[in-house]
Amino acid sequence: MRLDSPAIALGSPGWALGEGQVGRSQQTQRTQVGLAAGRTRLRGASAVLIALALVAGLSGCQSIGLGGDPVPAEQRTAYQTAMGHLPANPAAAENALADFLALYPRSRLADDACEQLAQLAFADGRDEEGVRWLARILADYPKSDRAGPARLRLAQFEYARDKRETARRLLDPLEVGRLSRADQRSALRLAAALARTPMERLEKLSRLRVVLAREVEERSDNAPALARLELRVEAVDREIAELIERAASPELEAMLADSRGRPPAGAVSIELARRAIDAGQLELAGERIAQAESFVEGETERLEWTALSERLARSLAQAEAQAGLPPLRSLVDRPRPSTADAEGTLGVVLPLSGDFAEFGTASLRGILLATGLFEAVEEADATLVDETATESVSPPEPDRLPSRDLRLIVRDSRGEPERAAALVAELAEDPSVVAVIGPVFSQESLAAAGAAEVSGVPLVTLSTRQDLPAERANAFRTRTTPEDEVGALVRYAFEELGAERFAVLYPETRYGRGMRKIYWEKVVARGGRMVAASSYDPEAVDFSNPIRDMIGYRFLTSWERKALSERDDLLRATRRLPPEQATLLRDVAYSILGPEGDLLPPLVDFDVLFIPDAGDKIALIAPGLAFHEISDVTLLGSSDWLSEDLLQVAWRHLRGAVISAPFHAASDLPFVTEFVEGYRGTFDDEPEVFAAEAWDATQLVLSQLSAGRRDRSSLREGLLETRAYPGATGVLTMRPDGNARRRPFLLGVSGRRVVPVD
Repeated sequence: MRLDSPAIALGSPGWALGEGQVGRSQQTQRTQVGLAAGRTRLRGASAVLIALALVAGLSGCQSIGLGGDPVPAEQRTAYQTAMGHLPANPAAAENALADFLALYPRSRLADDACEQLAQLAFADGRDEEGVRWLARILADYPKSDRAGPARLRLAQFEYARDKRETARRLLDPLEVGRLSRADQRSALRLAAALARTPMERLEKLSRLRVVLAREVEERSDNAPALARLELRVEAVDREIAELIERAASPELEAMLADSRGRPPAGAVSIELARRAIDAGQLELAGERIAQAESFVEGETERLEWTALSERLARSLAQAEAQAGLPPLRSLVDRPRPSTADAEGTLGVVLPLSGDFAEFGTASLRGILLATGLFEAVEEADATLVDETATESVSPPEPDRLPSRDLRLIVRDSRGEPERAAALVAELAEDPSVVAVIGPVFSQESLAAAGAAEVSGVPLVTLSTRQDLPAERANAFRTRTTPEDEVGALVRYAFEELGAERFAVLYPETRYGRGMRKIYWEKVVARGGRMVAASSYDPEAVDFSNPIRDMIGYRFLTSWERKALSERDDLLRATRRLPPEQATLLRDVAYSILGPEGDLLPPLVDFDVLFIPDAGDKIALIAPGLAFHEISDVTLLGSSDWLSEDLLQVAWRHLRGAVISAPFHAASDLPFVTEFVEGYRGTFDDEPEVFAAEAWDATQLVLSQLSAGRRDRSSLREGLLETRAYPGATGVLTMRPDGNARRRPFLLGVSGRRVVPVD
């Protein structure tokens, strides 16, 4: 039976778990202090007031029994007599209440008597006896209206003693909806404190928020009570917001599904939409925002939803404009996908020994740096496992390990395709491995991709082999390709230089022929004209003939050769004349035409010239171009040009040249400086392109993990949705076939150094 008396409402201070109390140690301390205070109050003057209020409350309850049946007069009289001993004689009251229970164990007031005996025992410091009286209510009167409050008080008491599992077992069967508003708040607050997972805690806090919101509506005419309730609502909202922010996306998706549109469905769906935008998954963000519209409640959530909708619209417009791989500098103000919350296990397969160990070690350095394995933190949750010991990569010190739960399992492929495939299959057998990074070169990567497809684990290779992902849903390729480099140069020539006529001078090697083919196709695809192409022996040191062939000296008639001989005689004569006369004679020499009135070589009828070779060759070719009067032509070069020796030797002949490169360590862009400074500080060495490519590939995977895509399937989907991702090696967009499109850096020669031109 319910007795709405102040004695019951106040209870023992150790029972009440107020909003905001979540620490067990704090709760235990407060309980101990509260119990002592309760004993003091009951023995002091305030106990008189409590007891008088309790006696005054009897008249409204004694005539009501369980189920609405009246309480027999003799039971009512006995109960009132027992309570009449308070406050003067608590011991007499306890004896009388015990006698009442012995005489009327099935009375409608028996549960009230047990509760009063528990109150008196707790107030006197006899905690175990108080627990037994409450337990008796559950045992003997489980369907009474005091069973719910008794169960709650017992759960609170066990929680205060740090017996969480006992408290959970007591609280789980509790029908919260049958409690008073105050007890509902206490029960849900305790349930939140006892939650095993963030999502369970979020569910309990959400229910608490609903209870508080109802009370706010009911107390709208009571200003002081309304103000207190609104403060509680704000406190719960802050806790819910923090939980939603910390939760992984799959957890939020599960919570949203279970919420059936009830709060905090709006906040959860808004957070999921925000994460999708941050990760560049704009299509998913649109779905989330549309879903959130029907869930949002209140002005605050509506404003957040509106702001997020506007942000998505801007992001979509930006993504559309950047679909063709924008310059890296244009992405500086765009939020970069976070990797801070990345958790999971990654496999790594690289050639750490054998002929390709140098490249594998450089790649491993980039991976280690990206995962934060060398960051100084207090705890060591990330681990590096197996076969990582190399001469240039030392194991981290205990105080130099990251705090996030990230694990690497590294394997040495030794540069052997069969071994690379076997290692990928082995790593895939570990269900905790969500992706594998590596290998580097084509044959290894092809073998590893086949194993990854069979095993069902995403493989992010560092290869340039573009057919590697073909018919393989689990294979990805991220490294900058020759097509990326040449495409950037041709794009620049068309869009920035306004070039229309193109030429190429290339070595007769597999690489040279391949680059010529790519260049030709890119030019023709854009509607340009290839007007000259010439090749040379890769061992040559004199490039006069291939240069002359390119500018009209290859097919000459005897009459044309005679005309050229006359011109050469005049040009030689200019060397003995004063400057002004030499200039006039040179103009006359070049006005000589062929026998049919045609211009004589050099016929430099191209706007740009592409030379795909190494820097030492360019140092010999560039002066030859100047000697053969090839001027006012922009030279285009691949990343192989980049060397300090080249600029020191031939910089005068390379003014205005444009070079495409997958990595530029001197860049001032934040995406690059973060990597370069981290690499130098960690390894005391200058970074190279293999490390930078591996850094970017790893960052790409970590951004998916940080966004909550922590299983193989969702990580694979996230990688495919990557658009205009800014990294240390340029901009990356993933094609549907798993091939990354890259926009590398474009550098211009200025004096003895290179500077960004895009």
